[in-house]
Amino acid sequence: MPTLLVACFRYLGAELSAPLTTEDGDGETFVRCPVRERLYRITPEERVRQGLIWFLREGCRRAAGLQEYIRLEVEERSMDMAGFANSNVLDDRFRPIVTVAILETKREEEDLAGHVGQLQTYMQRDRCRCGLLFNGRAAWWLTLGGDFSDPQWAVEVLTDLSQAEDRIEQAGQATHTHLVHCRSLFNGAASGNFPALVAIASVFVEDASLTYYLSIRGHKSIGLVQACSVRVDGPNLITYRVRGVTSRKRQELSADGFHALVSVRPLWS
Repeated sequence: MPTLLVACFRYLGAELSAPLTTEDGDGETFVRCPVRERLYRITPEERVRQGLIWFLREGCRRAAGLQEYIRLEVEERSMDMAGFANSNVLDDRFRPIVTVAILETKREEEDLAGHVGQLQTYMQRDRCRCGLLFNGRAAWWLTLGGDFSDPQWAVEVLTDLSQAEDRIEQAGQATHTHLVHCRSLFNGAASGNFPALVAIASVFVEDASLTYYLSIRGHKSIGLVQACSVRVDGPNLITYRVRGVTSRKRQELSADGFHALVSVRPLWS
């Protein structure tokens, strides 16, 4: 099969090109995306995207280390590419979806300045603090500081893809450390520790994509509740909505009514 060399910006001070294996059909050229595992027509946008995928999976020095911390997905929730936490502390009981970095790719002639707002919207929506804009000839790194409701933005123009590699790896390592801490909180809440549940709810505040399976004490029995949009309304109180139940009133849970946290899983699990 023929190989197409796609310009990938500079790496370690030298120009870098991604070797993409192509296939011809119906008068067009296709490339097999290693993430989506199917053929895609090589459009100007797809050339850039596949070049960046190759770089992160094979082309950079620390590709294996990146994959230890990050699970790369393509066209997930409208995003061109995103790196999600790939951590050994995640399992079927504790599986929050944590976005480490959002990677937006554009065709080579696109001015990145016109797409900053789009990337910022995705980062706020996914509660992600790191983002990359890339068009094969320029790379911008965005950082979200402060609260997600009142973000403080920093935009840095990168001169070498090694800078993006470093920042993505650092974000992956920091996320892993954060999830180790969250897992210890989960284990506490699973044992009936209400302050640990409050701490978890503070981390994933009102994340509508998560379902908390709560074991709650009733008048004469213990029952299981699927709680969503969980938030902390005081040091000894959390409120939530019941998954699948339409109501304006939020349910309340205090230490007296809490028995245990069974699991924290995404909506589609």
